Amino acid sequence: MTATDMFLVSTDFTTSTHGELGCITCHGGDNVMDKDAAHAGMQPYPSRDLQGICYQCHAGVTDTFADSIHYNLHGMQNGLMAFSHDSLLSDSPHHDEIFDKNCIACHATCGDCHVSRPKVFTGGLIDQHNFFGTPPMDQTCFGCHGARNAGEFMGTVGFRGDVHFEMGMTCMDCHPVNNFHGTGEVNDSMWTKAELPSCYDCHDDQRPGQSELQVHNIHGDSLSCQVCHAQANNNCFECHVEYNEDQTGLGSTSTVRLMFRIGKNPIQSEMRPYEYVTLRHIPTYVDSFEVVGPDLLPNYDDISNWKYSPTHNIQRITFQNESCDACHGNEKIFLQEEDLLESDSKANWNLIPVVPQ
Repeated sequence: MTATDMFLVSTDFTTSTHGELGCITCHGGDNVMDKDAAHAGMQPYPSRDLQGICYQCHAGVTDTFADSIHYNLHGMQNGLMAFSHDSLLSDSPHHDEIFDKNCIACHATCGDCHVSRPKVFTGGLIDQHNFFGTPPMDQTCFGCHGARNAGEFMGTVGFRGDVHFEMGMTCMDCHPVNNFHGTGEVNDSMWTKAELPSCYDCHDDQRPGQSELQVHNIHGDSLSCQVCHAQANNNCFECHVEYNEDQTGLGSTSTVRLMFRIGKNPIQSEMRPYEYVTLRHIPTYVDSFEVVGPDLLPNYDDISNWKYSPTHNIQRITFQNESCDACHGNEKIFLQEEDLLESDSKANWNLIPVVPQ
């Protein structure tokens, strides 16, 4: 076995920009023959410190990344705290513990995308320490988002992938780099990110009132594009959280179903004026965190379990747009009372639409 095999470093890497820096530049330690001495003080994940080695060459990126949702998980923090009477994790030791022992697993560093697989996925180097300016979608994006959007986009979850993926497109073809690296502003959730992709970015000629297809003009802004062009998505129900053996982490389990449901828009705004949108069920329920403490979700019934879903499995022709009757009067594709579980939030009732006839 050669040294490059032992240290998972390819010959190509040794002559690359990062490789020429040498191991100890990023990882620390000492360049001596004794193994213990060589590894003393070594940093296995040097990109965890955004003011560390990456900052020395990529300060502009690390400065904005510090406030990005991928790094600080503000969306998860705010989503968790919305269920409680507190607004900050620091105000609630129980919620802080839940975040640190469960939610934070999705936190990403520079290395989790550009050289390694996300630790919440499988971890490990993608390609013998070679760095990727544009991370490979199937190793990085899929690593964190595979159960939902990335898996649906690539066709590994659901019935068929996205037409854009079938044409050779990747996440980065629609999402600008600031969706990953941030802009330097703190976002409350993914919905407040700057420059989120829109179908009209490429299909501007299909705007209501401007399209050659009368069905687009007739429906106007009452429907999101996914209502007609998305497929069934992954829905999770009744998440149960439990400690691992040494109580250093909290694992979760839930039931999963592939479903397609249309409902009222829970985040209607000027940017998203649609009356009808595709929905996805998230797994939280009132007793999800009872292993950590009692009554940790007192606002549970004020927040719906069914959420607006920008489903990433678009096709031009779908079962619900094959004809007018495939949608109008078809109660099976609209959120209905029988879809709601006894454990669901009462706020879900506000999303049940009148089925168009």
